[in-house]
Amino acid sequence: MSKDQLRPTVDRAVLGLGIINPLTALPQLYHIFSTHNATGLSEITIGAALLMSVVWTAYGFFGRQTVIWVTNAAWVAMNSVTLAGVALFG
Repeated sequence: MSKDQLRPTVDRAVLGLGIINPLTALPQLYHIFSTHNATGLSEITIGAALLMSVVWTAYGFFGRQTVIWVTNAAWVAMNSVTLAGVALFG
């Protein structure tokens, strides 16, 4: 199988995993909002992660690289909600 034939399969796999990966933040979000406790989480670290995911989303969007912008947009959502939880309950 050539590189060009394999690329669509790899792109679909990476997109699928990239969408699933941010879901790993759900247990932490559940904990933050169910216990109203975000002790130990850093606003600086989560804010930096949010900034980087925004930059990567823009890079992927303007570069027309769907896998990059879609997966990072999902991280923008997760990091935004996490940062809100830390700001409220940290």
